[in-house]
Amino acid sequence: MFPNQQVLQDNCGYDFDNGENLAKWRGIFQSSLEKLLQQVHPTLEAQLDALEYVEKLLFKVLSMLCLKPTPHSIQDVEERIQKMFPNPIDRWAIKEAHSAVEKGKKKCPVTLPAEKVHSLLQKEILMNKVDYQVSLYIMGVLECIGADILNLSGSYVKNIRHIKITVEDVEVAMWADKALMDLFHQDEDVSSVLLEDEPVTGSSLTYDEVVKNLIHEEKQYLRDLHMIIKVFREQIASLVNPSSKVSRVYMYVCWDVA
Repeated sequence: MFPNQQVLQDNCGYDFDNGENLAKWRGIFQSSLEKLLQQVHPTLEAQLDALEYVEKLLFKVLSMLCLKPTPHSIQDVEERIQKMFPNPIDRWAIKEAHSAVEKGKKKCPVTLPAEKVHSLLQKEILMNKVDYQVSLYIMGVLECIGADILNLSGSYVKNIRHIKITVEDVEVAMWADKALMDLFHQDEDVSSVLLEDEPVTGSSLTYDEVVKNLIHEEKQYLRDLHMIIKVFREQIASLVNPSSKVSRVYMYVCWDVA
């Protein structure tokens, strides 16, 4: 079973959401993500907030890879991937990371800023000297996942005939990929499994637990509703008369979300 996000933060000991910490990392991947997007979808652009969102996702992966005890070798990182990454992302990430290390013997093998991250990893997270090859391996993993997210998002944007990727586009595209959802929403997966596999009577739940469960269900409902609207509304609207019943249905749905 995957560990929840709070466990990830506690074990890592490094909070990317902390203002002081974030200031050291913010923007470090954004220009590289633009280059990655050009590699997978040369005709598309991404809004700045979309790049920032993908960057935050990569920070989350970095946190997973740097849990305590912190990794000191490529083998340490690989074992963590095998334990924490869902299939087939684990196999893809390991393959790309090994390729990055092998190519790194001859030239710069990754688009992400490996040297900058290597320096920050040693100073801020690992808190000790680590071989550059380990950092390069980690960058290979992050680049594999970043490129996958951008590729999925770009394909979705092309399908709806847009030319610029938004945060909402990234979210919708990821919801269509079970492996990515398993990777980035491990805490919610655990909660859902517990709720489904271990039913309890209402009398055994505290008030706080009941409220927490209700909030979880409401968030899930709103996410699904937003995804349905995002995926289908424009396509249906282009095919039906504005005064039709379909348009009125979506109007009521939007009021419900609001």
